[in-house]
Amino acid sequence: MKPFHIATHLFLLATLAACGDSGAPNGKADTAQAESPAQAANNPADILAALPPEDQPYGLDVYSAKCVQCHGALGQGVDNAPALTGLTRSAMQQKMLAYRAGQTLGPQTAVMAEAVAGLSDAEIAAVSIYAGE
Repeated sequence: MKPFHIATHLFLLATLAACGDSGAPNGKADTAQAESPAQAANNPADILAALPPEDQPYGLDVYSAKCVQCHGALGQGVDNAPALTGLTRSAMQQKMLAYRAGQTLGPQTAVMAEAVAGLSDAEIAAVSIYAGE
């Protein structure tokens, strides 16, 4: 867990989000298809960047509230809970979204489904950025 790096990334995301997008360069509306939710979900930072800075959850807060009991303060895993080391941000986000959607991913599915049930997409993205590599 790298709080300094997370804070830096969140600052950069907030700065980029504040810049906005003035639309298509030729002044015409963009006619390309919008990104599908599955494509947008591949990058947790995109979800956070779409929110105003004051509405962006902090990954450390989400991790402390929902994850630390089972996965440990450093993501090392506790008892039967697996370590989080080696999971990329996108992979972690996809797994949490799958648990929330009710997919069975292993012996701890029931525990994980309960843990992520109340989390928003933004909270899942934030904790993925915080705990993922």
